[in-house]
Amino acid sequence: MKISAYDVRLGEIYYRYLLELARDSGGATIRYGKLVERAKRDFPDDELVQSAIPLSIGKRLLMIEMFCAKHELPNLACLAVNASGQPGRGYKANWEEEKERVAKFDWESCEQDWAMHVNEWRTAAQRPPKLVKRSREDAETEFMAHWHADAVSEKPLYPNRLDNHIKEEILKALVKGHWPEDAFQVAVIDA
Repeated sequence: MKISAYDVRLGEIYYRYLLELARDSGGATIRYGKLVERAKRDFPDDELVQSAIPLSIGKRLLMIEMFCAKHELPNLACLAVNASGQPGRGYKANWEEEKERVAKFDWESCEQDWAMHVNEWRTAAQRPPKLVKRSREDAETEFMAHWHADAVSEKPLYPNRLDNHIKEEILKALVKGHWPEDAFQVAVIDA
């Protein structure tokens, strides 16, 4: 499942609200729309939160469900329900039993796991910087500058001589806009 920064932000907020509900009102549920409304009320200046709609809440709840499954926890996401007060169509477990398990569980015991999971999501959601293409001439200049700087350093990473094929691969990567350190990894791997 591809996760965006938007998914991470909303998933984290919804998790906190569901956690609060589990701790304070064991067995109670909250409708998708109310979950979204509360987030919008609590984060009025957050553009991501303000653009949330109940219709797209399923993916964020699935993220919470996946976290719970991975760590063998009760499914906290079962507390979020549709407009009719029931879990979504995809919910397969015994809902009443799961709500009871959620209410009885010590959620503080998994706070660190949750924080690590959110960090993994954030990392996965980060987009790599956009590559800015170079001319062949600029790539050759960048190549020579980087290779020379490495050669005169105390601990050179690259060999003194490079096969023409390897040099050409590095230049192609530089032309595409890759950083010299990344482009030169070919030389280190093949050396």
